[in-house]
Amino acid sequence: MGKDYKRGIEKEYFQRVSLYSYYRNGQLIKLSSSCELIMLNIFLEGLDVITDKEFSSQDVLLINLNLEGIAFDKLMCKVKFSEKIGDMNKICLEFIGIPNFLFEKLKSMGLK
Repeated sequence: MGKDYKRGIEKEYFQRVSLYSYYRNGQLIKLSSSCELIMLNIFLEGLDVITDKEFSSQDVLLINLNLEGIAFDKLMCKVKFSEKIGDMNKICLEFIGIPNFLFEKLKSMGLK
């Protein structure tokens, strides 16, 4: 699955997102210090981020997201694809097991 990954309406939304651990090939990898991702867009199925760290397709990131003042900790997101842009990586993440409250929040923001 590549850049033609199907998704609904997206909203430009800039926000810092924290990452402390992720899964690669079923193995949990804990980072010695947090990694910062910058969210560019959010949509009902996931989000686009940019970072200087490289991730592989199918890695599962555990992120902490603050959306309109509401904290969502340890959200599981699967890397759908990654694209190198200069020194940075733009990554499309898909939510795994999205919490109902976050789903309703995204819908209330006009995302479908």
